[in-house]
Amino acid sequence: MSEDESLIEEFFSEVNDKYYPQVLEGIDLLDEQQIEEGIEILSRPLHTIKGVTGFMSGFEPASAFTHKVESFLKKMQSGEVGRALPQIALAIESVNSIFILIEQLRNTGSYDTEFTSSIEQRLLGENEVVAGPIDNGFKPIEIESIDNCEIIVLSVNRLYLSEQREAVKKVLQDITNQNRVLFDFSNTLSVGSSLFELIASFSDNLEIGITGMNGFCSSTFHSWGFSRYIAEYDSRETFLSNNNSGANG
Repeated sequence: MSEDESLIEEFFSEVNDKYYPQVLEGIDLLDEQQIEEGIEILSRPLHTIKGVTGFMSGFEPASAFTHKVESFLKKMQSGEVGRALPQIALAIESVNSIFILIEQLRNTGSYDTEFTSSIEQRLLGENEVVAGPIDNGFKPIEIESIDNCEIIVLSVNRLYLSEQREAVKKVLQDITNQNRVLFDFSNTLSVGSSLFELIASFSDNLEIGITGMNGFCSSTFHSWGFSRYIAEYDSRETFLSNNNSGANG
C-alpha cells in the first residue's frame, strides 16, 4: 500500500469511527432546533475534514465544498441566515452531502458536480434557502395496496426533518393487515440516514423492500449498511412477484 493509499484508509477509518458519530449528534441537535449546540458540535469534525481533504490528492473538491457548508453554518450561528425549518433542512442536507461527496471521490475518483452545485447555489442566499431544501414538505405520502402489499411512495424531494420521519413512522405503525412493504423513492432526490434507520427499525415485523433510489440515496443506504435490513429491488414488479433472487443486495 502506497503512502497516499495509507493516508486515505486512515482518513476514512477516522470518518467512520470518530467524525460521523459527532456529525450525527450535531444533526440531531439541529433537527431539535438547538442551533447553537448543534453547530458547535459540527464545527469540530467539519473543520478537520476540510483541512485533511485539502491536502489529500483527489479530494480537494470535498475541502472546498466543506468550506462553503461551514460558512453557511457560521452565518446561521451569527443570525445572518434565518433559523426556520427550511434553513435547518438545508443545513442538515449540506452536511450529509459532504459524506456523499467524499464517498464518491473515494469510489470513483470523481463526483456529481450538478448535485454539489445545486446545494451551493441554495447556500448562497435566503431566497434559494427558502425555496429549495424541503420543497414539498413532508406530504404527500401516497399509499397503494397491491396484491396484499403496501406500496409507500414518498413524494418528497429531500427528506431530512423529524416531521417528515414522523409522517413515515405513522404510516408504518398503521400497517396491520399486510406484512410486505415497498418504499418507492423515485421522487426523492436525497435522504438522511436517520430515515433509513427508522424504516429498518420495523424490519423485525415487516418484510420491507425499497426501489427507485438515485445515486445519492443509494450511497447513503449502502454506506451505512442498511441493506442488511432492507432489500433493494430494481422495480415494483420484481418486489410484487416475490422473486427474492431479483433483490439487489
